[in-house]
Amino acid sequence: MKHNKQDIQNQMRKAVTNPSGIPIPNVEGLNVTIDPQPVWIPMNRIKAPYTFVGNKVVVRNPGRYHDIKPADVQRLLESFIQQGFIKELGIGTFEPVIEPNGKDVSYNPVDSFTRLAFEGPDQLDLDGVIGWRTNPNLSMIDKGILSLRLNPDRDSEKPNKSVKADFVNLGVALINDNQLGKTEKCVSDFVERACMSPDNVNPNIRTTKFKNGVINAILTRVGIGNIGNSALYKSDSMMNDFMRTYNIYDNYHTRSNTYLKVNGYKTKPHLTSASRLYDYSWVRLRGNDHQSIVLMDALARTRNRERMEKFGRTHTTRLLVDVEVSQKKNIMVCRDEHYDKMNSFVKNLRLDSNNQITFHWVQEGMLPQDARFDTIMNQVLWTKKFNPNQ
Repeated sequence: MKHNKQDIQNQMRKAVTNPSGIPIPNVEGLNVTIDPQPVWIPMNRIKAPYTFVGNKVVVRNPGRYHDIKPADVQRLLESFIQQGFIKELGIGTFEPVIEPNGKDVSYNPVDSFTRLAFEGPDQLDLDGVIGWRTNPNLSMIDKGILSLRLNPDRDSEKPNKSVKADFVNLGVALINDNQLGKTEKCVSDFVERACMSPDNVNPNIRTTKFKNGVINAILTRVGIGNIGNSALYKSDSMMNDFMRTYNIYDNYHTRSNTYLKVNGYKTKPHLTSASRLYDYSWVRLRGNDHQSIVLMDALARTRNRERMEKFGRTHTTRLLVDVEVSQKKNIMVCRDEHYDKMNSFVKNLRLDSNNQITFHWVQEGMLPQDARFDTIMNQVLWTKKFNPNQ
């Protein structure tokens, strides 16, 4: 059975007088109250952020990093047409706004932007909707957290759940607006509160990995703590841009003032020519874990073997390192751990080979990452050299 506009309107109005079974928003830890009974809200009183693209109404959700997806709108619209309004699946939450005349009341949606996109004039053209009403004058932080909370990760199939970028962008905006403290504790508390259950019925399955990813991303964006002050060069191109920006030259090159340039793991500069210019190549070693060191050593051995086979010349892989940090360890501790792991790796290989081994890589230095410890942020830390053959 297909349901038309009138069917859906009647179902919503009936739910206003009989709200039993409608999930109640979870406002724990927020300066937000919810009226005990849902209300009927005329569509023309909703201050949905409508924009027009051609002749179509597009609702933009300010709490989302991405715009509302047409596929999500169509999916929900078809669900309403096929099944009608099902109150147990939840209703929207709205913040009342007293108009300047002191009499009229409008409503800012806290969530349900995707639903509003098809309930509005371009699709069902409803006269109004059922909704939960909050207290007026919500703070940016309370409204933002509630919006994230009301778009939970119920399961991996829910398409309109808040994504990582939604959390990160809101967290950064709150810090920049001085509504969220610029500390690791405040950021962690913000993420935990935003990941609470959306209501008294549904779960919010946010994994520890997801939460830590959000926290670390916010810390990085605003420069808080160990992670926020430790920039990782996330690609070879970023590292090469850094070299050009700060005039960092390749001291092994025959031509002076030649910018240092790293080569990715998949490139084969050692097979370009027999010229001694290709007897070495620069590689970015990211991380301070055992697996990264093993892979780097294998790469160096492969490049040396291939160059010997083709040109009869050896090849040295020259490393520049940026280590990964954690919230509990600063850059200096992580660098010390990196050296310990490099030494341990070399020592174990020497023992296994009865000291009959030659390494084909040299760590030339560390990339500057933290202004609190790297006093000259525009210069590679050449003093952090490590030669496994010495």
